[in-house]
Amino acid sequence: MKIYILYSIIMATIIYLEDNGEISVITEIKNIVQLGKEGDSDARTLARYIRQGLTQLEAVGIPAEKRLEMYGYEDNGDERFFNLLKPLRGPKPLYEFRVNRSTPGAFRAIFFEYNFEGEQYLIFTKAVLKKGDSNPPEFQTAMRESERLYQDFFKDPSKYLEEGE
Repeated sequence: MKIYILYSIIMATIIYLEDNGEISVITEIKNIVQLGKEGDSDARTLARYIRQGLTQLEAVGIPAEKRLEMYGYEDNGDERFFNLLKPLRGPKPLYEFRVNRSTPGAFRAIFFEYNFEGEQYLIFTKAVLKKGDSNPPEFQTAMRESERLYQDFFKDPSKYLEEGE
């Protein structure tokens, strides 16, 4: 008898930054999950896609071509396509983790990459749920705050990495 053991190799480690006592990305995800628990099937589906997308991002990291795609399935069996990753324009090298859905909205989480001792860390900073407006003021605020967090992080990365180690 042969026994095969497959090891899951994590290509990236996701870290959620706290800012002013709040972890924005976790808070936004919890809000979506809560809507799902209250009976909103669209929110429940969005939460599932977010989990699948983050799992995939952690498994493969940021690909060299800066593209990450995912297929998911609606409750009725229809296939959905997601472009999970988008580099953002701006003074800092930020990325957008994206899960589009018309209802309850398009989930966006801003993050940046940090490589240390051969490990890729994906540092998530802020998240918003876009509803209607493709570039709402809340997202612009999240980008500015993420740029500030990026600068703070690179002043002393070890203070952020030691807590989770």
